[in-house]
Amino acid sequence: MIPIAAIMVLYNKEIVNAITYNSLLGCDTGQFKVNLIVVDNSTIENRNREICEINGIKYIDMQGNKGISKAYNAGLECIDDAELVLLLDDDTEITSDYFDKLYNKVDKHPERDIFAPIVEGQDGVIYSPNEFHFLKNHFIGDYKQPIHQKDFNAIASCLAIRSRVFDDYRFNELLFVDQVDQFFFCEQRKLGRKFCRINTVIKQNFYQRGEELNSEYAWKRLKIRIPDIYRHAYLMKKRTYILGAFVKCSGLSLQIGKKCKSIKVIVKGVLLSIKSLFIWSSWLR
Repeated sequence: MIPIAAIMVLYNKEIVNAITYNSLLGCDTGQFKVNLIVVDNSTIENRNREICEINGIKYIDMQGNKGISKAYNAGLECIDDAELVLLLDDDTEITSDYFDKLYNKVDKHPERDIFAPIVEGQDGVIYSPNEFHFLKNHFIGDYKQPIHQKDFNAIASCLAIRSRVFDDYRFNELLFVDQVDQFFFCEQRKLGRKFCRINTVIKQNFYQRGEELNSEYAWKRLKIRIPDIYRHAYLMKKRTYILGAFVKCSGLSLQIGKKCKSIKVIVKGVLLSIKSLFIWSSWLR
């Protein structure tokens, strides 16, 4: 049996109501022995500590929402003798097929470091893995389309990563949530890591791709996402990335504002993009 440390980050829900947790309970993990580590980023009262203690699950209370990077890093301190680290959110349905296909790749490709499943949105678009481009990632058209190692990029949720990657690496805690996986892959490509696609499909609902998008929620997410995009650009250490962040954030504000039919969201998003442009440009001088 191959030991896996599965780091599941919870946000404002009890673990018994988490889709990921319940799907894990119901699927056959095959050749893997999964040790679940729950990292709770919740800002509301819940019974998660009690439930985890009853079920023998390692529980880490972050004392509020500290962001996904800090949550992952807290979980990494508890991986012990795991050969693989599995990153999970709380609302993804993971299947037995995922573990079957993962074992096949892990067993056949010992030289590969990071394994990414196919992540498909509610609109049928394959969002991960993809080819990294700072302004807009290039999505693949079908499951078999090749992705060059030098451009390989993926969503963090359901990534399986060999623990050796974390011998000398931790997630950058300047990033809060939206760009954590993007910058992770930027760094891993520079380090020469080897990536592998798992041909199993994970269905994911993305907030900005839904049929209906509430303007209040849209602005709440934009307020988090825009600063994260600029932080990512800053970490790339080139002024052109800061300018790219402005273009990306302004375009994102327009896209999301149109989706939720709110001029106010567009205006506030563009204004925040302009403000952030001046702040982060000055930091690179």
